[in-house]
Amino acid sequence: MNRANARLQRDVKKGMFVALLYAVLNPAEKTLTLSNAGQIQPILCSPEKSKPEYVNSEGDRFPLGIVKDCHYQETRVLLKQGDILVFSTDGIVEAVNDKGELYGFERFLASIEEGRELNPNELLEKLIKDVMLYVGKVEQHDDLTAVVVRVD
Repeated sequence: MNRANARLQRDVKKGMFVALLYAVLNPAEKTLTLSNAGQIQPILCSPEKSKPEYVNSEGDRFPLGIVKDCHYQETRVLLKQGDILVFSTDGIVEAVNDKGELYGFERFLASIEEGRELNPNELLEKLIKDVMLYVGKVEQHDDLTAVVVRVD
């Protein structure tokens, strides 16, 4: 991430950047290793906790190519059986309805909490459906991207 940032800092046009979340899930060790450069933090929904929470990453989180002297770091998270991870882009929380109101982080977390007992495919479908119901027929200007993973 640090090398990519240095290279992009030299090559990218002013005002341009790259948002990236680099994540490696190791199912054998039940670990998630990640580094974040401008993406929404993954959300961890654990059977041991009453509410889903964001996985905070260490180091700088600026998108790549903006700040020259960033220090991106790896964060390692130990996972447990039954944990659910939700990765998403900002298009979900920034989706707007016909009143110009954002779907937002709170609605997204609430939707994850409501669907925590679903299998990953069903939860993913629920999350996208909830956003689509909220926005109605309003055309969106960003992608709605999410990935849901359950640790077995």
